[in-house]
Amino acid sequence: MKNIVGQIASKEDFYIRAKELRRIMLNLDAHANIQIAAPRRVGKSSILYYLKDNPSKGYINLYVEVESARSQNDFYRKIYREILKSEAIGSSRKFLDQLKNAKDEILSRLKGITLGGVGLELNDAEDIDFEEELTNLLIGINLGEDKLVLMIDEFPEVILNIVEDDKGEIINAKKFLQSNRELRNHPKLHRKVQFIYTGSNSLNLTVAHLDSTSLINDLASVPVEPLTNEQSEDFVQKILLTYKYTITPERLKYLVSIVEWNIPFYFQLIIQEITNQIEPDEELNQNVIDSSFAKVVEQRNDHYFEHYVRRLRRIFSESQTKFAHAFLNRLAQSASLSRNDASNIAHELLDESESRRVLDSLIYDGYITKITADGPPVYKFNSPILKLWWQNHEG
Repeated sequence: MKNIVGQIASKEDFYIRAKELRRIMLNLDAHANIQIAAPRRVGKSSILYYLKDNPSKGYINLYVEVESARSQNDFYRKIYREILKSEAIGSSRKFLDQLKNAKDEILSRLKGITLGGVGLELNDAEDIDFEEELTNLLIGINLGEDKLVLMIDEFPEVILNIVEDDKGEIINAKKFLQSNRELRNHPKLHRKVQFIYTGSNSLNLTVAHLDSTSLINDLASVPVEPLTNEQSEDFVQKILLTYKYTITPERLKYLVSIVEWNIPFYFQLIIQEITNQIEPDEELNQNVIDSSFAKVVEQRNDHYFEHYVRRLRRIFSESQTKFAHAFLNRLAQSASLSRNDASNIAHELLDESESRRVLDSLIYDGYITKITADGPPVYKFNSPILKLWWQNHEG
């Protein structure tokens, strides 16, 4: 297993997440549409890639990355094109024959494709309504006994793009959510086409800020949890062995313990710094581990963390952003903060209920955690890695 830092891990480089994969398949088998709900950097996209490469019998799993779409029509165009470019559908002889014989069927209405001498030719004309085009394609296509699963990555980003281009107006974003709900619940697509949504930004929080949670309440929510300590040790060991590094059980436990929030990304960052510092035949001791931990948050690695700052400005209002930033700055200098501390920071910026919603968002998005054991609840950073980076660069 190679150390894939900041990119999608696939095939032999993917660490099997058996619990999450089982949950997804249980919901797909129950004919549900799904959102994979988890903070960024926990491995959601890698899970989708695994499903793409390893479809269960009776499923055609198609991965579609839509981050750059900035309108409803562009979003549907991307899905439409990916279906037609796919080997399982667009390039199959069965589909080409179906198009040739469409006559008065629904497929004959498609404006975005024509049959050329060597196969399909795509038409990207701006005047084509690709929502209607995609709907007709999905209704008309003959999948036999199979079901098509459209795995839509970075879906919340499209919502934010639409709001951004509309200068903060949310009407078109809400219409976009409504159109997606109508498509996935189309009676002629039931038990034929299913959807999985995920992305770097939380869909729940993105939609909540539009006051539109009712437009996604038909989605089954599948969480992606941090690795257990045992899984984390196994994950680190597998990567180190790939590069012929050895680590004692005691030092392996120590490495896992200092990360605290066991997501693959943080372990991958530390391993990257280990391999930068020592050769495989050198001793991987605690000093090397501690030094690697510190080097993770050096300025050359800022690009791994800056999205945490950009996210605040993108999802929150100006006053909410000021509160979130001030709260995280104070927390970076403290072991923990209480609810009263948060209220004091929010004074003159937000009322109690609004500041609580912002804190809940920071918890959901993986910035902080709330500790409720041993007394009144307190907040702390989810990971000392993010805390140290925030201290050095934002505090």
